[in-house]
Amino acid sequence: MSEQRRDLGRGMYGRAVPVRPAPGGRSPVRCPRGHDLAIATARSGYHHWYDLTEITCGACHALGDPLASWCLVDPGEQHDARSAPGSGLVLVRTPPAERGGVGQLALWVDGEAQADLDLAMCGPCRRAVIEHVRTDQPRRGYGRVLVAAALVRAPPSMYRWSTTPIADDPVARAFWSGISWPGTLGQPDYCTDMDRAAGRIQDW
Repeated sequence: MSEQRRDLGRGMYGRAVPVRPAPGGRSPVRCPRGHDLAIATARSGYHHWYDLTEITCGACHALGDPLASWCLVDPGEQHDARSAPGSGLVLVRTPPAERGGVGQLALWVDGEAQADLDLAMCGPCRRAVIEHVRTDQPRRGYGRVLVAAALVRAPPSMYRWSTTPIADDPVARAFWSGISWPGTLGQPDYCTDMDRAAGRIQDW
């Protein structure tokens, strides 16, 4: 899709707004700014470009806050690349080639990847490692949604989570400190299956 067509789509179907994970599609109790939505008079609508539910906080809207509206993304609703919808905002999974290998979760908008996350996961060893989180559209919540989708695939109550080293900059610190990360940061806890899949150890 060309940049011209993408811009036309934004004009016709609405602007890009932040997204937030909503497990099971449940509506949040508070807005991203922390306002109690029962008091702030929230309203719910439909975002045509994302094909998702859009929530607007009445208090934020009255104050002219650019984060007054956001869309809800169910992190458990994931699609295979071959069967993923070609329109709207969707989560797409690509499994690894072997046990312990690196798979990927991606966030697509109108069939184009806007953010992705590389994930090594081993069911028998109950370990999961986030290797990279990348986004073409910072500060829209895409990375937050991808991490939530990864946690759905390997629930923290059953898996031991960690990450590879993270960048030592304000953006990375703000991201990881704002998502209630349940594991270890910056120290990947690989199992032997992961090491073998990555070629760090050899079979004899």
